[in-house]
Amino acid sequence: MVLQGCGGSSGSSSGEQAASGPGYFDAPFASASSLTGQCTATQEKKFIRSYLDEVYLWPDQIQRRDAFAYDTPADYFSAILAPPSIDRFSFSSTSDEADARETAETFDVGIHWVNTGTKSDPLWRIARVETNSPAQNAGLRRGDTLFGRINTNLYSASVQPLYYDFSFLRNGLLLRADLRPAPIFEDPVGPALQITANKRQIGYIAFEAHYGNAQDQLISAFQQMAQAGVSDLVLDMRYNSGGYLYIAGTLASMLTPSPTLATRPVFVRLQPNAKLATSYQDAVLRMSPQLQYVDNNAFFKAGTALPQLPLQRVYVLTTGTTCSASESLINGLRGVGVTVHIIGDTTCGKPYGMARQDNCGTAYYPIEFRGVNARGESDFANGFTPTCTVPDDLDHARGDAQEAQLKAALTHMETGSCPASNLVAARSAATTQMSTRPSGSGYTPPQRQRPGMAILQPAH
Repeated sequence: MVLQGCGGSSGSSSGEQAASGPGYFDAPFASASSLTGQCTATQEKKFIRSYLDEVYLWPDQIQRRDAFAYDTPADYFSAILAPPSIDRFSFSSTSDEADARETAETFDVGIHWVNTGTKSDPLWRIARVETNSPAQNAGLRRGDTLFGRINTNLYSASVQPLYYDFSFLRNGLLLRADLRPAPIFEDPVGPALQITANKRQIGYIAFEAHYGNAQDQLISAFQQMAQAGVSDLVLDMRYNSGGYLYIAGTLASMLTPSPTLATRPVFVRLQPNAKLATSYQDAVLRMSPQLQYVDNNAFFKAGTALPQLPLQRVYVLTTGTTCSASESLINGLRGVGVTVHIIGDTTCGKPYGMARQDNCGTAYYPIEFRGVNARGESDFANGFTPTCTVPDDLDHARGDAQEAQLKAALTHMETGSCPASNLVAARSAATTQMSTRPSGSGYTPPQRQRPGMAILQPAH
């Protein structure tokens, strides 16, 4: 997936000195629907101001800025959002990028880098490689370490041919990768693995994103594990930064004991701003023994009986990029009494969500609601604290029983205690600086982003 950032203003701030002027749009605002499709820069900015007034979770925190001081509507959108201390997540992108993001499509080489150093002295290593990507076909793998800089024109120009070349270290050897980007469909779910430990069948799934065909893949994986007699599960969401809530709800349904599931308990209830409270009063996603929401291309149809595992607890592997819909899964399961053990690092802290709104070729994702579980809990703005704090182990493959986070989960599963370790997960480094395109010393790329808790159900 092409890097998606939160955006930022490239415009001047000179207009902020004026108390008033034609670029300061003040109430009463025209309805956003009346401004849709009026694609001049001024009208697009007026649409943004009206739309935020209607749907933004923090309408009283919208910053007053001169719209004419910003080069593009997207710049203006970023400038008037609530300060980062309140809103770290709202963003915009082109509509084409949004379409590709929601189908997990990209044009890239298939490498996800993570910074295991610091912001001032980065050390970039490969966290994972996409299936059937140029990187996988070239033999690159988790743990390879960038040596020097990447030589590429993939992100900065359309000059042909596109290239992505770099040197890397593996087991002390200096190697070279000369890659050519290609169309990639990000695989949201890895293979369902079974690990035998102490005469128990333990399931392991690497779950990367609540997008694309993730729901179909998760159902297939759970069917396979149910047939194999799996009685414990490790869900690896260390790089899962979110996606559609309905997919998280389906997964929660397959992880909830049947007696509880039969009552169709609340998975998440959406709480918007005061202006939308009436229209949102029925905005509840419930767990169910049957599949509820599907898109047009789904293999499993609505009403399909969901597979169940006889689980008493769930283990989730996390980093600081475990975000949004992934955190809602944890919160939703705990809301109905399912024990969730978190192994890894503190999650990103996003109890909020948004719905996509397109206008004039730009897709806007302002935070629109807070999500609470069946107990009314939504207190993870600072992230979920791990049961066992364990760093991301890039020296082992994911799914390897000796990989630090998985090993810790297996240990806790057997003993009820965290393994002894002098290693501490460094949230300020490896777990928060994940990118498809690292750069040189002194530059920290934006965190890979998805809309997170994007919408309640698929649009088509």
